[in-house]
Amino acid sequence: SLFSSSGFKCSKTFKTEEEKKDIFTRKARRQIKAILSWERSTVLTYAVYWGGAFFVMNVAVAKLTVLFLSWLIEITNPFGLGAVTGIMVGVGLLMFLLPPVPGVPIYLTSGIVMLAAGRDILGITGSLVYGCFVSLILKLLACTLQQKLIGENLANFVSVRRLVGINSDLIKSMRLILNEPGMSYAKVAIL
Repeated sequence: SLFSSSGFKCSKTFKTEEEKKDIFTRKARRQIKAILSWERSTVLTYAVYWGGAFFVMNVAVAKLTVLFLSWLIEITNPFGLGAVTGIMVGVGLLMFLLPPVPGVPIYLTSGIVMLAAGRDILGITGSLVYGCFVSLILKLLACTLQQKLIGENLANFVSVRRLVGINSDLIKSMRLILNEPGMSYAKVAIL
């Protein structure tokens, strides 16, 4: 045919008449047969479990986070800037350390609360800059704690290192690039 003689990788030569009639390759046909041999009730049960886990992690936790942070805005309204900063650092740090909690509601709450608490002292622009600065420090502190408290303590477990892929080609190439002296585009892209 035109495609097989022109050297396209997606072309193939047919060995049997049955292959000419089939719309799938031999490998795809084997995979379809394997899928059809699965016990459907078990697969559907696991699908329901994964769907429930997805709902809890992405919908319920996100909504409860927004609800909790809205409550926090109301509670911190009468406090001063120092107290609000302390409360937001404590609550934000705890929430950043929880994997299913998204970061955007934490940033929004911090901006709203810091603006309300610091408007009289710093002005609107100063309060926004202060809120951004506190949020940045909060995120960097949370990342540092995750790496030092969680990462270093789990680094000695082979199962964790295997899951992370520390000896994969990708990580080895990153390590090679990061060990080069000086600053480069590749280093910036990795970091």
